[in-house]
Amino acid sequence: MSTRFSPSLALLSGLLVFTIVIQLRSTLSWGHENYQITEWLINYAGGFVRRGLPGELIWHLSKLTGIQANYLAIFAGFACYLALVAWFLRRATPTFPASILLSCIILGMPAYQDVIVRKDCLGLLLLLGCVSLDRSKLPRSAAILCINVLACLAVLAHEAFMFYVIPALILFSAREREPLNRLRIIRRSLALLPVVGCFLFTTWYHGTPAIAKAVNDSWLPLWQVIAPGNPHISEPAAAIQALGWTSAQGFSLSYYLLTTGFYQPLAWAMVFMVSFVLFVLYTNRDADRNSHPAMEMRIQVTAMLLAQLVFISPLFLLGVDYGRWLFLWVASTIIFHTSGIRVPVWLESLVAAAFRRARVSVLIEKVPARDWYLLFFGVPVCWNMHNFLVAGPVPRHLEFILSWF
Repeated sequence: MSTRFSPSLALLSGLLVFTIVIQLRSTLSWGHENYQITEWLINYAGGFVRRGLPGELIWHLSKLTGIQANYLAIFAGFACYLALVAWFLRRATPTFPASILLSCIILGMPAYQDVIVRKDCLGLLLLLGCVSLDRSKLPRSAAILCINVLACLAVLAHEAFMFYVIPALILFSAREREPLNRLRIIRRSLALLPVVGCFLFTTWYHGTPAIAKAVNDSWLPLWQVIAPGNPHISEPAAAIQALGWTSAQGFSLSYYLLTTGFYQPLAWAMVFMVSFVLFVLYTNRDADRNSHPAMEMRIQVTAMLLAQLVFISPLFLLGVDYGRWLFLWVASTIIFHTSGIRVPVWLESLVAAAFRRARVSVLIEKVPARDWYLLFFGVPVCWNMHNFLVAGPVPRHLEFILSWF
């Protein structure tokens, strides 16, 4: 296992734990205007709407137990996150060092971007369930049925699941390396038709301003408890208000960001490129870095990263939560790889050829993967120079300490 101790890893872990505790404390005041809480509290008060299943369950559970719905949402978000952390540290460390797993590229991302209380970790846990069922010894018909049920639940929680999971379930294969042919693709696509239908249903009935108003009205007593005296709680805000958004509006926002100057497109492209390079550099770091097995592992992971980037790319046009898309991209890659899933042989061959031409083995030998690099690299929440400078764990906490004086 890649559990090599270093002072930098200890500091990275400590800063992450501190950030998680701070975020947990701040969540108690999140309410009507907060995207994290409101995304969990979308329900079916106004009829069917995308992302409404968890909120509907929380609504009924809150009525049944008397526990405030925002507390249930906070518990659900943090429980999913901690379960994911536990799985990554237990199962993924033979290939990925704990330092990269706890960095801002992967498990540190939800903490440092204040998005633990979102549905991203829930989606990744359901991805784990789908992959486990796909590799299980259940009769194939039973496994397919269970996969469809889990995947439909995930889509009803958040439709982004369709992009970073379903194409991979169709096109990737287990280590037995089944040949990729049209018949196999068609067969696996047909098996997942219920999920595709569920996705199309949520896309068509994504929500309206009237439904958003009904959802918000259902939580008015909660908003009054969280922020008494707030004069704006009668109007939908944050994720509830966004239910009325169309794909055209998402494209319009993305187009605006991409065409108002070079800075923002270059900034997020650089962050993704640096994240990609660091992730590949740290893969199988504690093995003999230039041995054949180590390079083969790195090739497999790189090929899967590239494939997942293609699958998830529509999200960059539909929304501007780039940090979340990076997290879903890299985390889903780790889950697929750790679960014994491989991309088609031809893609791995292309990556291997590119590695040879670029002399990646020589570069890796010259640039060792040190834990302390990850203390200073982070993904900014807002795309200005100040946020870039303080995005990493150490700069962020130094700014926090200096704010006391």
